[in-house]
Amino acid sequence: MGIILIAISCLLWVAILIVPFLPAQLPQKAIGTTSLVIVSEALFWVGILLTGKELAHRFRRQLNPYYWWQRVTNRR
Repeated sequence: MGIILIAISCLLWVAILIVPFLPAQLPQKAIGTTSLVIVSEALFWVGILLTGKELAHRFRRQLNPYYWWQRVTNRR
């Protein structure tokens, strides 16, 4: 269930890119974007809580730019 919530959260972040192209007025677009950000963050953190500490640690490590640099430099 937690992984599904994290996946839905990622889809909502992608949906934010679609909001500017919707036929709506600017205030409606701002409310829509803000709502998507809040809901996606809430789903992400609830998903992290459900999946456990190990997955959260692994996910956080994957998002760390320092880890990316280590992977690039260790390939040489």
